Amino acid sequence: MTSFLVSGCQTRCFSDFDCGDLSFCTPSGRCETECFTDKDCTNPPECEGNPAACECKGLRCNPYGACIGQCYSDFTKIQSTSPDDEIPTEIEGWDRPPGEGRAFILKTLAIAGETSGFNLDGRCKGTGECIDNSLWQLGELGNASIRQGLLNGETLLLIELVGIDEDFRGNDRNLTLKIYAARDADQPIRSSNNFSIPEGASSCCEFKLSEQSVRGNPRQAIARAPARIELGDLRTLGTVYLRIAISIGSPPYPELDLRRLLISSRVASDFSQMSDGLLGAALPARTLAQTNNPYCQTLSTFCPQTLPDSSLLDLVVALLQPDLDMDGDGLEVVLPGANGRIAECYDGCGLNCSEFGPSIPPYDANEPYTCALQPEIQDGFSVTFSFDAVQAYVVGIGR
Repeated sequence: MTSFLVSGCQTRCFSDFDCGDLSFCTPSGRCETECFTDKDCTNPPECEGNPAACECKGLRCNPYGACIGQCYSDFTKIQSTSPDDEIPTEIEGWDRPPGEGRAFILKTLAIAGETSGFNLDGRCKGTGECIDNSLWQLGELGNASIRQGLLNGETLLLIELVGIDEDFRGNDRNLTLKIYAARDADQPIRSSNNFSIPEGASSCCEFKLSEQSVRGNPRQAIARAPARIELGDLRTLGTVYLRIAISIGSPPYPELDLRRLLISSRVASDFSQMSDGLLGAALPARTLAQTNNPYCQTLSTFCPQTLPDSSLLDLVVALLQPDLDMDGDGLEVVLPGANGRIAECYDGCGLNCSEFGPSIPPYDANEPYTCALQPEIQDGFSVTFSFDAVQAYVVGIGR
């Protein structure tokens, strides 16, 4: 697969990790800095000269210098029907150091079925058809390997709830949810005690947070969102960005960028577990174009021909097209060719168009599939993961 990655700011990038401190990778593939403080997001500097045209960019400034979380108006449009859902001005636990809250390690993770998920774009296909989870079909391919990665301790994801009321009895209208990639803290590593205490042992479930999940000085969770618990039902009140390694194929596993991420779950009153969890997000098409496809090494229902050098985007666009308009110009179109690889790409053509938008040339003229690596490809596919989690303990950061 072709790569045009160059490290450093103001250069091409595929993810935030390709950029320096206080900079992030934009959907167009450039390292930029959007903010230094939360005020830069809620009241951008350009508002001072033209307050009538002021637009909120997000709720908080993350350690990458990117505005995250939906503004009040955006959140109300996409998910809220009640003014009670407004995000508090001061979010409990937002700036608390990693490891100070109630921690949970995911013990199950799977691509959820077609009817599970969130409305990630504020639109509905028809009456009652508002759930976005277009990649549910890939559960048949990926769920077995995802489960094995969890059991082997190769893919570990930890959720932390911070700022919870001391007298918690199932309700807390103001807290912070943080998400981290985690590492088994045992030396030597022992995956048998990741989710429960084995027979003859006295403890379990101790983890270190991955260095890639924190940033800044002092270090803070990259992925954090305001949240609320009502009658034991947890839900985030804003979207976040998360980059995680998923056990697809053989190690080293690909890291996937999940954007517009929302989480819901049941939380036990004694914080012993989270159940019936859902994690919904947008998976950018360009991320899939950079991820090797392990499923078409042989013929199968999903792969009528072998594609040893293909990407996951080659596999996906044989089934469906992007369903989330990430840049507001209408949905891009990515078409497969007769050889099973991507052959053509078209930019968005507006919200109510009947034709394809402008053709996007390939990055490498000799490789048509590289059109999907161009910065014009900004849209993505909706996906929802189901999960359950058990109480865990954070004992540090790093290996």
